[in-house]
Order: sequence, then structure tokens, then C-alpha cells
Amino acid sequence: MKTLLILAVFLVGVLQPVQAGFNATSARALGSRFQAGWINGAINVVLITTVLLVLQVFGGRDAGGGLPSPSNARGVPWWALLGGAIGACVVLVQLTAAPKLGAALLIAIFVAGTAFGSIVCDRFGLAGYEKAEVHHERWLGMALVVAGVVLVARPWAR
Repeated sequence: MKTLLILAVFLVGVLQPVQAGFNATSARALGSRFQAGWINGAINVVLITTVLLVLQVFGGRDAGGGLPSPSNARGVPWWALLGGAIGACVVLVQLTAAPKLGAALLIAIFVAGTAFGSIVCDRFGLAGYEKAEVHHERWLGMALVVAGVVLVARPWAR
């Protein structure tokens, strides 16, 4: 099961620059990155609602199906709801940056930010993660990610 999850994460990682490019294309066609972001969010809502309803039909609430009840929604900590705002920010920043940076630099910087944020979340137990010791090897890995960003950016080639 862990192997399938690793593969799924890798595959959606592959799709990340594709999504940013598609969203930037939508923004150009619409003349507004905010309208393109809205369309992205609307499609998210439609697809996830469809999945929830299909799960409800075939597996019920035990399978994670159905829309959240108001009482369950009230149990979500306020700060956890910021995940949706972060998702919108990711889309809007990518819509703005993708045409100017290109796919490789956009995603390299995104990965560096993701790696750094992940280390911080692990170290301090933020955002619902368990606190974990961050060894020197992780910081070395972070330094290598930053070196990768520099190599992708190639500032000396401009």
C-alpha cells in the first residue's frame, strides 16, 4: 500500500507543472488569473462532490462518502480550514508565476518551498503533524534542493 501511495504522490507531482500550465492558459484565454483560479476551484468542488456522492452510494459514510454534516464541520479546528485558503493561494501564485518563470523553475522553487515547509512542520509539530527530530541529513538534503533550484535557474546564463 505504501508503494502505491508513493507512486500516486509522484504522479500528481508530475501533473503539478501541467496543472500550472493549463491554469495559465485559462488565465490568458479569460484575461484574468482570478477568474481562471475560480474555474479551477469550481472544478475541484464538482469533482470532489462527485467522489463523495459515489462513495456514499457504494460504501456509505463508513467509506468516507457523503457531504460533511454541519455538526462534523463544526468540529474542524478553525486553523485547519486555512488549508483551502492555502490551496487557492497556490493556484493564484502559480497562475501569476508560470508564464514568467517557466515550468522547470516554477516547480523547482515550489519543491524547495515545500521541502523547507515540511522540515519546519516536522521539527515543530505544526499543522497536525507529529513533532519529529530534524537531523543534519535533512538540512543537507534541503541544501541540495536549493542547489538544484540554482542549477535550474542558471542565473549565470542570462
